[in-house]
Amino acid sequence: MRRTALAAVLTLGLTCQAIGQTSPTPSGDAAPVSRSEIRELIEAAQATAKASRENVDYSRVVPDLLYQILAKLDKIEDKLDKVETTLKAGQTTSRKR
Repeated sequence: MRRTALAAVLTLGLTCQAIGQTSPTPSGDAAPVSRSEIRELIEAAQATAKASRENVDYSRVVPDLLYQILAKLDKIEDKLDKVETTLKAGQTTSRKR
């Protein structure tokens, strides 16, 4: 929550500076920012923060899932190795007879 508020304040401050630099009024002063514009900026900053959190959560979950898949594949490979060893031992025994 604090990060969202901080992001909103920083975004608001930078936007006010950008508005002042890009759209001067006839007298050369920056145009005042309305409450609705501030509200929109805060909502945009909150949406950005939410998307960032989702990306972080996704980047934490995906490697864990990949690790689990690789572990399962290793177990399957070990079982296949055991089956191959058993089959080879059976073939060797039958050839000796």
